[in-house]
Amino acid sequence: MNILKTLFQSMALSTLIWTTASAQPSGDFSTQVIDENLNTYAKQQDGGWFAYSIPAAPNTHSMCCYNQGKQSVCDLNKSQQGYGSSSDSPYTENIHVLVHMDQGQVNQIMPVGDACEVKAEGITVGWLTHVSEQQSIQWLKSQAMDNITGHHNGSLYVLSLHQGKAAATALYELAKQNPGQPGGQENSEQAVFWLGQRQQDGFEYLKSLYQDLPVGDVRRKLNFALSQNNTLEAVDLLKSIALEDQDDEQQSDAIFWLSQTDEVAGLPAFLIGLVSDSNKQAVKEQAIFSLSQINNDEANDELMALVKDHKDAEVREKALFWLAQNSPEQAKQAALEVLNSNPKQSGSEKEWDNAVFVLSQLPREISSAVLFSIVKGDYARNIKKKALFWLSQSVDEATISQLEKML
Repeated sequence: MNILKTLFQSMALSTLIWTTASAQPSGDFSTQVIDENLNTYAKQQDGGWFAYSIPAAPNTHSMCCYNQGKQSVCDLNKSQQGYGSSSDSPYTENIHVLVHMDQGQVNQIMPVGDACEVKAEGITVGWLTHVSEQQSIQWLKSQAMDNITGHHNGSLYVLSLHQGKAAATALYELAKQNPGQPGGQENSEQAVFWLGQRQQDGFEYLKSLYQDLPVGDVRRKLNFALSQNNTLEAVDLLKSIALEDQDDEQQSDAIFWLSQTDEVAGLPAFLIGLVSDSNKQAVKEQAIFSLSQINNDEANDELMALVKDHKDAEVREKALFWLAQNSPEQAKQAALEVLNSNPKQSGSEKEWDNAVFVLSQLPREISSAVLFSIVKGDYARNIKKKALFWLSQSVDEATISQLEKML
Protein backbone atom coordinates (compact mmCIF):
# COMPACT_ATOMS: atom_id res chain seq x y z
CA MET A 1 0.00 0.00 0.00
CA ASN A 2 1.21 3.47 -0.78
CA ILE A 3 2.27 4.89 2.61
CA LEU A 4 1.09 8.31 1.48
CA LYS A 5 -2.49 7.00 1.46
CA THR A 6 -2.20 5.54 4.96
CA LEU A 7 -1.39 9.00 6.31
CA PHE A 8 -4.98 10.07 5.79
CA GLN A 9 -6.26 6.99 7.60
CA SER A 10 -4.19 7.38 10.74
CA MET A 11 -4.02 10.61 12.70
CA ALA A 12 -1.34 9.09 14.89
CA LEU A 13 1.34 9.26 12.21
CA SER A 14 3.93 11.94 12.80
CA THR A 15 6.52 10.79 10.29
CA LEU A 16 5.89 10.18 6.60
CA ILE A 17 8.07 7.97 4.41
CA TRP A 18 7.14 8.85 0.84
CA THR A 19 7.11 5.82 -1.40
CA THR A 20 5.83 4.93 -4.82
CA ALA A 21 4.42 1.71 -6.19
CA SER A 22 7.60 1.03 -8.14
CA ALA A 23 10.41 2.52 -6.05
CA GLN A 24 11.93 2.26 -2.61
CA PRO A 25 11.40 5.12 -0.15
CA SER A 26 13.59 8.04 -1.12
CA GLY A 27 13.66 9.64 2.32
CA ASP A 28 11.58 10.64 5.26
CA PHE A 29 10.37 13.85 6.83
CA SER A 30 8.32 14.86 9.79
CA THR A 31 4.72 15.93 9.35
CA GLN A 32 2.30 17.81 11.50
CA VAL A 33 -1.19 16.60 10.72
CA ILE A 34 -3.55 19.56 10.35
CA ASP A 35 -7.35 19.42 10.46
CA GLU A 36 -8.08 22.98 9.35
CA ASN A 37 -9.54 24.95 6.45
CA LEU A 38 -6.97 25.46 3.67
CA ASN A 39 -7.52 29.19 3.26
CA THR A 40 -7.47 29.86 7.01
CA TYR A 41 -4.34 27.81 7.57
CA ALA A 42 -2.43 29.37 4.66
CA LYS A 43 -3.14 32.89 5.91
CA GLN A 44 -1.59 32.02 9.27
CA GLN A 45 1.70 30.71 7.90
CA ASP A 46 4.83 32.80 7.64
CA GLY A 47 7.22 30.30 6.04
CA GLY A 48 7.96 26.64 5.37
CA TRP A 49 6.03 23.90 3.60
CA PHE A 50 2.50 22.56 3.88
CA ALA A 51 0.69 20.05 1.69
CA TYR A 52 -2.59 18.36 0.89
CA SER A 53 -3.90 15.76 -1.52
CA ILE A 54 -6.93 15.67 -3.84
CA PRO A 55 -8.11 13.33 -6.65
CA ALA A 56 -6.60 13.94 -10.07
CA ALA A 57 -8.54 14.50 -13.28
CA PRO A 58 -8.97 11.36 -15.44
CA ASN A 59 -5.90 10.31 -17.44
CA THR A 60 -3.56 12.68 -15.61
CA HIS A 61 0.07 11.67 -15.94
CA SER A 62 2.04 11.60 -12.71
CA MET A 63 3.77 14.94 -12.12
CA CYS A 64 7.34 15.18 -10.84
CA CYS A 65 10.47 17.30 -10.87
CA TYR A 66 12.80 17.42 -13.87
CA ASN A 67 16.48 18.22 -14.14
CA GLN A 68 17.98 18.81 -17.61
CA GLY A 69 15.01 17.10 -19.22
CA LYS A 70 15.06 14.00 -17.04
CA GLN A 71 12.73 13.12 -14.17
CA SER A 72 14.43 13.50 -10.82
CA VAL A 73 13.65 13.42 -7.12
CA CYS A 74 11.79 16.45 -5.76
CA ASP A 75 13.94 17.71 -2.91
CA LEU A 76 12.16 20.27 -0.76
CA ASN A 77 15.53 21.50 0.49
CA LYS A 78 16.49 22.67 -3.00
CA SER A 79 15.10 24.93 -5.68
CA GLN A 80 13.51 22.81 -8.41
CA GLN A 81 14.69 23.44 -11.96
CA GLY A 82 11.34 22.38 -13.34
CA TYR A 83 8.38 20.13 -12.78
CA GLY A 84 5.63 18.62 -14.86
CA SER A 85 4.76 15.34 -16.55
CA SER A 86 5.32 13.54 -19.83
CA SER A 87 3.30 11.14 -21.93
CA ASP A 88 5.63 8.39 -20.69
CA SER A 89 4.68 8.99 -17.06
CA PRO A 90 2.14 6.60 -15.52
CA TYR A 91 -1.29 7.89 -14.67
CA THR A 92 -1.83 9.14 -11.15
CA GLU A 93 -4.92 8.89 -8.97
CA ASN A 94 -3.94 11.84 -6.78
CA ILE A 95 -2.45 15.29 -6.92
CA HIS A 96 -0.23 15.91 -3.92
CA VAL A 97 0.01 19.67 -3.66
CA LEU A 98 3.17 20.99 -1.97
CA VAL A 99 3.07 24.68 -1.01
CA HIS A 100 6.07 26.76 0.04
CA MET A 101 5.57 29.97 2.02
CA ASP A 102 8.08 32.79 2.40
CA GLN A 103 7.46 35.81 4.61
CA GLY A 104 3.76 35.15 4.62
CA GLN A 105 3.50 34.87 0.82
CA VAL A 106 2.99 31.78 -1.32
CA ASN A 107 6.29 31.33 -3.11
CA GLN A 108 5.67 28.05 -4.94
CA ILE A 109 2.84 25.59 -5.48
CA MET A 110 4.20 22.28 -6.75
CA PRO A 111 2.06 19.26 -7.68
CA VAL A 112 3.47 15.74 -7.64
CA GLY A 113 1.83 12.44 -8.57
CA ASP A 114 1.79 9.03 -6.98
CA ALA A 115 4.82 7.92 -9.01
CA CYS A 116 7.06 10.82 -7.95
CA GLU A 117 9.87 10.51 -5.40
CA VAL A 118 10.15 13.30 -2.85
CA LYS A 119 12.84 14.10 -0.30
CA ALA A 120 12.49 16.52 2.61
CA GLU A 121 15.16 15.67 5.13
CA GLY A 122 14.93 17.77 8.27
CA ILE A 123 11.73 19.54 7.21
CA THR A 124 8.42 19.42 9.05
CA VAL A 125 5.49 19.69 6.68
CA GLY A 126 2.01 20.68 7.75
CA TRP A 127 -0.29 18.10 6.18
CA LEU A 128 -3.90 19.21 5.75
CA THR A 129 -6.14 16.18 5.86
CA HIS A 130 -9.57 17.55 5.00
CA VAL A 131 -9.09 19.78 1.94
CA SER A 132 -12.03 19.43 -0.44
CA GLU A 133 -11.82 19.93 -4.19
CA GLN A 134 -13.94 23.07 -3.84
CA GLN A 135 -11.59 24.51 -1.19
CA SER A 136 -8.58 23.74 -3.33
CA ILE A 137 -10.08 25.26 -6.50
CA GLN A 138 -11.15 28.46 -4.77
CA TRP A 139 -7.83 28.86 -2.97
CA LEU A 140 -5.79 28.28 -6.14
CA LYS A 141 -7.98 30.70 -8.07
CA SER A 142 -7.40 33.36 -5.43
CA GLN A 143 -3.66 32.71 -5.57
CA ALA A 144 -3.68 33.27 -9.33
CA MET A 145 -5.66 36.49 -8.98
CA ASP A 146 -3.39 37.78 -6.20
CA ASN A 147 -0.23 36.99 -8.14
CA ILE A 148 0.58 40.55 -9.28
CA THR A 149 4.33 40.10 -9.64
CA GLY A 150 4.17 38.14 -12.89
CA HIS A 151 6.00 35.28 -11.16
CA HIS A 152 4.42 31.97 -12.13
CA ASN A 153 3.76 30.30 -8.75
CA GLY A 154 2.19 27.13 -10.15
CA SER A 155 -1.41 27.86 -9.11
CA LEU A 156 -2.89 27.66 -12.61
CA TYR A 157 -1.05 24.44 -13.45
CA VAL A 158 -2.30 22.75 -10.28
CA LEU A 159 -5.81 24.08 -10.91
CA SER A 160 -5.82 22.50 -14.37
CA LEU A 161 -5.12 19.06 -12.86
CA HIS A 162 -8.32 18.98 -10.78
CA GLN A 163 -11.19 16.76 -11.83
CA GLY A 164 -14.63 18.14 -12.58
CA LYS A 165 -15.99 21.17 -14.39
CA ALA A 166 -15.57 23.47 -11.39
CA ALA A 167 -11.83 23.63 -12.16
CA ALA A 168 -12.46 24.37 -15.85
CA THR A 169 -14.96 27.05 -14.88
CA ALA A 170 -12.38 28.69 -12.62
CA LEU A 171 -9.85 28.74 -15.46
CA TYR A 172 -12.49 30.20 -17.78
CA GLU A 173 -13.23 32.98 -15.31
CA LEU A 174 -9.51 33.74 -14.91
CA ALA A 175 -9.13 33.87 -18.70
CA LYS A 176 -11.89 36.48 -18.89
CA GLN A 177 -10.48 38.74 -16.19
CA ASN A 178 -9.48 42.27 -17.13
CA PRO A 179 -6.00 42.20 -18.73
CA GLY A 180 -5.52 45.74 -17.47
CA GLN A 181 -5.35 44.49 -13.88
CA PRO A 182 -1.85 43.85 -12.44
CA GLY A 183 -0.77 40.43 -13.66
CA GLY A 184 -4.10 40.10 -15.45
CA GLN A 185 -2.91 39.46 -19.00
CA GLU A 186 -0.35 36.84 -18.01
CA ASN A 187 -2.89 35.01 -15.86
CA SER A 188 -5.48 35.18 -18.64
CA GLU A 189 -3.06 33.79 -21.22
CA GLN A 190 -1.93 31.02 -18.86
CA ALA A 191 -5.54 30.12 -18.07
CA VAL A 192 -6.29 29.80 -21.80
CA PHE A 193 -3.24 27.56 -22.21
CA TRP A 194 -4.24 25.21 -19.39
CA LEU A 195 -7.81 24.97 -20.65
CA GLY A 196 -6.34 23.63 -23.87
CA GLN A 197 -4.69 20.83 -21.89
CA ARG A 198 -8.02 19.67 -20.44
CA GLN A 199 -9.07 17.12 -23.02
CA GLN A 200 -12.21 16.10 -21.14
CA ASP A 201 -13.94 19.48 -20.88
CA GLY A 202 -11.65 22.25 -22.12
CA PHE A 203 -13.04 22.77 -25.62
CA GLU A 204 -16.46 24.15 -24.66
CA TYR A 205 -14.77 26.81 -22.52
CA LEU A 206 -12.32 27.69 -25.30
CA LYS A 207 -15.25 28.02 -27.71
CA SER A 208 -17.02 30.37 -25.29
CA LEU A 209 -13.87 32.44 -24.83
CA TYR A 210 -13.59 32.85 -28.59
CA GLN A 211 -16.97 34.55 -28.50
CA ASP A 212 -16.44 36.43 -25.23
CA LEU A 213 -12.91 37.84 -25.44
CA PRO A 214 -12.16 41.08 -27.27
CA VAL A 215 -9.69 41.08 -30.14
CA GLY A 216 -6.19 41.10 -28.75
CA ASP A 217 -3.32 39.05 -27.38
CA VAL A 218 -5.34 36.89 -24.98
CA ARG A 219 -7.88 35.93 -27.66
CA ARG A 220 -5.06 35.03 -30.04
CA LYS A 221 -3.70 32.55 -27.47
CA LEU A 222 -6.81 30.48 -28.17
CA ASN A 223 -5.21 29.29 -31.41
CA PHE A 224 -2.41 27.42 -29.67
CA ALA A 225 -4.77 26.12 -26.97
CA LEU A 226 -7.08 24.72 -29.66
CA SER A 227 -4.15 23.06 -31.40
CA GLN A 228 -3.33 21.27 -28.13
CA ASN A 229 -6.91 20.14 -27.50
CA ASN A 230 -7.16 16.79 -29.24
CA THR A 231 -10.78 16.99 -30.34
CA LEU A 232 -12.32 17.26 -33.80
CA GLU A 233 -14.34 20.23 -32.59
CA ALA A 234 -11.14 22.11 -31.71
CA VAL A 235 -9.74 21.50 -35.20
CA ASP A 236 -12.99 22.66 -36.79
CA LEU A 237 -12.96 25.90 -34.78
CA LEU A 238 -9.31 26.49 -35.67
CA LYS A 239 -10.18 26.04 -39.34
CA SER A 240 -13.04 28.51 -38.99
CA ILE A 241 -10.67 31.07 -37.47
CA ALA A 242 -8.19 30.47 -40.29
CA LEU A 243 -10.91 30.99 -42.87
CA GLU A 244 -12.77 34.04 -41.68
CA ASP A 245 -11.56 35.69 -38.48
CA GLN A 246 -11.59 39.48 -38.84
CA ASP A 247 -8.40 39.87 -36.81
CA ASP A 248 -5.66 39.39 -39.41
CA GLU A 249 -3.08 38.38 -36.80
CA GLN A 250 -5.37 35.77 -35.27
CA GLN A 251 -6.30 34.42 -38.70
CA SER A 252 -2.67 34.10 -39.76
CA ASP A 253 -1.68 32.52 -36.44
CA ALA A 254 -4.50 29.97 -36.70
CA ILE A 255 -3.22 28.89 -40.13
CA PHE A 256 0.20 28.21 -38.62
CA TRP A 257 -1.11 26.21 -35.64
CA LEU A 258 -3.23 24.06 -37.93
CA SER A 259 0.02 22.83 -39.49
CA GLN A 260 1.32 21.93 -36.04
CA THR A 261 -1.79 19.94 -35.10
CA ASP A 262 -1.60 16.17 -35.45
CA GLU A 263 -3.59 14.35 -38.11
CA VAL A 264 -5.82 17.08 -39.52
CA ALA A 265 -7.68 15.36 -42.33
CA GLY A 266 -7.36 17.07 -45.71
CA LEU A 267 -5.13 19.84 -44.41
CA PRO A 268 -3.04 20.35 -47.59
CA ALA A 269 -6.22 20.82 -49.65
CA PHE A 270 -7.60 23.20 -47.02
CA LEU A 271 -4.44 25.32 -47.16
CA ILE A 272 -4.44 25.33 -50.95
CA GLY A 273 -8.00 26.61 -50.78
CA LEU A 274 -6.82 29.52 -48.64
CA VAL A 275 -4.08 30.34 -51.14
CA SER A 276 -6.55 30.28 -54.02
CA ASP A 277 -9.50 32.03 -52.42
CA SER A 278 -8.13 34.63 -50.02
CA ASN A 279 -7.59 38.19 -51.15
CA LYS A 280 -5.07 38.80 -48.35
CA GLN A 281 -1.44 38.35 -49.31
CA ALA A 282 -0.43 37.66 -45.69
CA VAL A 283 -2.94 34.81 -45.52
CA LYS A 284 -1.65 33.31 -48.74
CA GLU A 285 1.96 33.47 -47.53
CA GLN A 286 1.10 31.92 -44.17
CA ALA A 287 -0.83 29.13 -45.85
CA ILE A 288 2.17 28.36 -48.10
CA PHE A 289 4.50 28.34 -45.09
CA SER A 290 2.11 26.09 -43.16
CA LEU A 291 1.95 23.76 -46.14
CA SER A 292 5.75 23.48 -45.98
CA GLN A 293 5.53 22.61 -42.29
CA ILE A 294 3.53 19.48 -43.04
CA ASN A 295 6.45 18.19 -45.14
CA ASN A 296 5.01 15.04 -46.67
CA ASP A 297 4.62 13.95 -50.28
CA GLU A 298 1.10 15.36 -50.61
CA ALA A 299 2.08 18.77 -49.25
CA ASN A 300 5.25 18.95 -51.36
CA ASP A 301 3.31 18.03 -54.49
CA GLU A 302 0.87 20.84 -53.73
CA LEU A 303 3.77 23.29 -53.39
CA MET A 304 5.12 22.04 -56.73
CA ALA A 305 1.73 22.64 -58.33
CA LEU A 306 1.64 26.19 -56.95
CA VAL A 307 5.04 26.93 -58.50
CA LYS A 308 3.88 25.67 -61.88
CA ASP A 309 0.33 26.86 -62.13
CA HIS A 310 -0.65 29.64 -59.74
CA LYS A 311 -1.45 32.95 -61.40
CA ASP A 312 0.13 35.07 -58.62
CA ALA A 313 3.89 35.54 -59.09
CA GLU A 314 4.46 36.13 -55.38
CA VAL A 315 2.69 32.89 -54.55
CA ARG A 316 4.85 31.02 -57.07
CA GLU A 317 8.03 32.51 -55.58
CA LYS A 318 7.08 31.70 -51.98
CA ALA A 319 6.04 28.18 -52.90
CA LEU A 320 9.35 27.54 -54.64
CA PHE A 321 11.35 28.85 -51.70
CA TRP A 322 9.57 26.62 -49.16
CA LEU A 323 9.59 23.61 -51.49
CA ALA A 324 13.39 23.89 -51.52
CA GLN A 325 13.49 23.47 -47.75
CA ASN A 326 11.66 20.13 -47.95
CA SER A 327 12.37 18.54 -51.32
CA PRO A 328 15.55 19.78 -53.05
CA GLU A 329 15.09 17.58 -56.12
CA GLN A 330 11.54 18.79 -56.70
CA ALA A 331 12.65 22.38 -56.13
CA LYS A 332 15.47 21.95 -58.66
CA GLN A 333 13.01 20.65 -61.25
CA ALA A 334 10.52 23.45 -60.54
CA ALA A 335 13.19 26.18 -60.63
CA LEU A 336 14.53 24.99 -63.98
CA GLU A 337 11.02 25.01 -65.38
CA VAL A 338 10.69 28.63 -64.24
CA LEU A 339 13.98 29.52 -65.95
CA ASN A 340 12.75 27.93 -69.16
CA SER A 341 9.42 29.75 -69.04
CA ASN A 342 8.18 32.32 -71.56
CA PRO A 343 10.28 35.49 -71.09
CA LYS A 344 7.23 37.61 -71.92
CA GLN A 345 5.27 36.19 -68.97
CA SER A 346 4.46 38.85 -66.38
CA GLY A 347 7.09 39.05 -63.65
CA SER A 348 9.42 36.57 -65.35
CA GLU A 349 12.69 38.38 -64.69
CA LYS A 350 12.01 38.70 -60.95
CA GLU A 351 10.98 35.05 -60.82
CA TRP A 352 14.14 34.06 -62.68
CA ASP A 353 16.23 35.85 -60.08
CA ASN A 354 14.34 34.05 -57.35
CA ALA A 355 14.71 30.68 -59.09
CA VAL A 356 18.50 31.07 -59.39
CA PHE A 357 18.68 32.14 -55.74
CA VAL A 358 16.68 29.07 -54.68
CA LEU A 359 19.00 26.84 -56.70
CA SER A 360 21.98 28.44 -54.93
CA GLN A 361 20.47 27.47 -51.56
CA LEU A 362 20.07 23.78 -52.36
CA PRO A 363 22.53 21.24 -50.92
CA ARG A 364 26.01 21.84 -52.32
CA GLU A 365 26.20 18.74 -54.51
CA ILE A 366 22.95 19.72 -56.22
CA SER A 367 23.47 23.48 -56.26
CA SER A 368 26.91 23.62 -57.87
CA ALA A 369 26.07 21.17 -60.63
CA VAL A 370 22.86 22.89 -61.65
CA LEU A 371 24.33 26.41 -61.51
CA PHE A 372 27.25 25.35 -63.75
CA SER A 373 24.75 23.79 -66.15
CA ILE A 374 22.96 27.15 -66.33
CA VAL A 375 26.22 29.04 -67.01
CA LYS A 376 27.06 26.63 -69.83
CA GLY A 377 23.50 26.23 -71.11
CA ASP A 378 21.21 28.12 -73.43
CA TYR A 379 19.90 30.72 -70.99
CA ALA A 380 19.52 34.46 -71.10
CA ARG A 381 22.62 36.50 -70.22
CA ASN A 382 21.15 37.92 -67.02
CA ILE A 383 20.28 34.42 -65.79
CA LYS A 384 23.85 33.26 -66.41
CA LYS A 385 25.22 36.31 -64.59
CA LYS A 386 23.10 35.46 -61.53
CA ALA A 387 24.29 31.86 -61.60
CA LEU A 388 27.92 33.01 -61.81
CA PHE A 389 27.38 35.40 -58.93
CA TRP A 390 26.07 32.68 -56.62
CA LEU A 391 28.83 30.28 -57.70
CA SER A 392 31.36 32.96 -56.77
CA GLN A 393 29.94 33.05 -53.22
CA SER A 394 30.75 29.40 -52.66
CA VAL A 395 33.40 28.36 -50.14
CA ASP A 396 33.58 24.84 -51.54
CA GLU A 397 37.07 24.13 -52.94
CA ALA A 398 35.82 21.92 -55.78
CA THR A 399 33.35 24.58 -56.90
CA ILE A 400 35.98 27.35 -56.75
CA SER A 401 38.48 25.23 -58.71
CA GLN A 402 35.92 24.49 -61.45
CA LEU A 403 34.97 28.17 -61.60
CA GLU A 404 38.61 29.17 -62.00
CA LYS A 405 39.08 26.76 -64.87
CA MET A 406 36.02 28.15 -66.59
CA LEU A 407 37.25 31.72 -66.25
